[in-house]
Amino acid sequence: MNTISQFKPTLLKLETIIYQLEKSLGVEHKPSPFAEFIQLNTKQENDSNPKVEQQAQPQQIKEQTEQVQKKEQTGNKTEQPQKKEQTEKKEKQPQQDKKQPEKQPQQGKKATAPAPQDFGPFTDFVSVDIRVGELKKVWKHEESDKLYCEEIDIGGEVRQIASGLQQFVPIEEMTGQVLVLVNLKPRKLAGFMSNGMVLCASDASHTKVELMRPAPGSKVGERVKIQGHENIFKDEREEVLNPKKGQWEKVAPLLKTNENLQAVFDGHLLITTQGPIISKTLANSNIS
Repeated sequence: MNTISQFKPTLLKLETIIYQLEKSLGVEHKPSPFAEFIQLNTKQENDSNPKVEQQAQPQQIKEQTEQVQKKEQTGNKTEQPQKKEQTEKKEKQPQQDKKQPEKQPQQGKKATAPAPQDFGPFTDFVSVDIRVGELKKVWKHEESDKLYCEEIDIGGEVRQIASGLQQFVPIEEMTGQVLVLVNLKPRKLAGFMSNGMVLCASDASHTKVELMRPAPGSKVGERVKIQGHENIFKDEREEVLNPKKGQWEKVAPLLKTNENLQAVFDGHLLITTQGPIISKTLANSNIS
C-alpha cells in the first residue's frame, strides 16, 4: 500500500468538511487538491485490481457529504422537539411557583373572629349569660359585714360568688334557686374571688333588696330567655364579658320588674322553660 492509500480516509474526510463549508457559505464547490490525489490513487487501485469499483469520485464525495448533512439535520429535528418540551416545562414552572403562595396560609396572623350576629335591641342581652343556679352553701365573710360567700351550682359546675346581701337578706333565706350572671369577669371582693353575680330586685333608694327567683320547677343551669324570642338564644354569648365592650352596662339599666313583679328586659318578659322570673314584693323596680 502506497502513502496516499494510507491517508485516503483522512483526505476523504477533509474533502467532505471543505464541501460542507462551501455549501454553508453559498460558494460553488470546486474539487480541492485532496480530491485529485484521491482520484489518482483510486485509478491506480482500479488498474491494479479491475474488480475494485471506482471510489472517491467528486460526485461520490458530494453524495457522501449530503448523507452526512441529512444525518445531522435528522438529529437536529429530533433534538428540537425535546428542547421545545423542556422550554415549555420551564415556562410553566414559574406559573406553578406563583400559584403556590396563594394556597399557603399566612403564618403569624391570628384568624379573625366572626362578627357577632345582630339581634336588634336584644343583641347585648344575648351576649349576657343569665342562668338558674342553686345555693349549696352560704356563709358570712370573715372580714366584711356586707358580704355573703356562696357556693352555687349553675349546672355541672359549682361557682364561688360573693354577694353584698348581709344587710338585706337574712341568711336563712339564702337557699333554693336564684338567678346568676355567670359570664362576668371574675374579681376579688374583700379578698374573696367572686366568679359571677346573684341578681336581685331593689327599690329606688336601694334600702330594700330581694332575690329574684325562677319559676318553680326550673332546671338548674338552664338559661334565662326573652319570651317570644327564644330561638335567638343558641350559643350567641361570650364566655367572659369584655368590660371594654360594656354589654352588661348597657343591659342592666333595662332590667326591671313590672307591675306583676315579673322580670323584664326593656319591657319584654324574661322566662325559663317553666315560666316567668319573679320578685317577692318589689314591683317596677331595678334588677342588678
